[in-house]
Amino acid sequence: MITIYFLSGLGADERVFARLNLPPGYQMQLIPWEKVKGNETLEEYARHLARTIDASKPFLLAGLSFGGIVAAEICKFLKPKKLILFSTVATGQELRRIYRLAGSLRLYRLVSNIYMRLTLPFAYWFFGPLDNEGKKLINDYVLMNEGVYLRWALGQISCWKNSEIYHPNIRIHGSLDRAFPLDLLNDVDYVIEGGGHTCVFTHATEVNEILMKELAD
Repeated sequence: MITIYFLSGLGADERVFARLNLPPGYQMQLIPWEKVKGNETLEEYARHLARTIDASKPFLLAGLSFGGIVAAEICKFLKPKKLILFSTVATGQELRRIYRLAGSLRLYRLVSNIYMRLTLPFAYWFFGPLDNEGKKLINDYVLMNEGVYLRWALGQISCWKNSEIYHPNIRIHGSLDRAFPLDLLNDVDYVIEGGGHTCVFTHATEVNEILMKELAD
């Protein structure tokens, strides 16, 4: 049995992967998010989370959104058989210019829990299209995230300078992703038509077919 270690989106939990069905021979293990320690760098945080991984056995690594960014950092010191990226960027060059500008101006420091609650209707649009269960996931994500962690994570995303792409990899992305627009990305393997940033949940049937095809060997 080969373990695929999953990293969810920013502060999200395992429910975002609840509709995935892995092929025979594979099992899912979620790497839970942990609190940031002081002025921890992204590399230090990745090493912190990677303690969950048993690298003595063959394994795969999968990341959604911010989880994909952290997964890319983990691949710099651990070598999975394959990296699976859902709805995320592979390098800093694929980020929106406005994200990079926000990083240089440190605008992420202004984000707070109250601000996130007030912008919840926008979050539905930004992470959509969503079904009712998807909206509940986003709602819980906004209410559960701590301001300190959220500011730190947004800062790490907007200031990410990575230029290395780990191989082999599989990239799955929604055609309507508003967080990381498809037209800014390079070498996406599978495009989920009509899928948004949470297509791994809302379009799980299509994603499951891709995983079956890619991992069946």
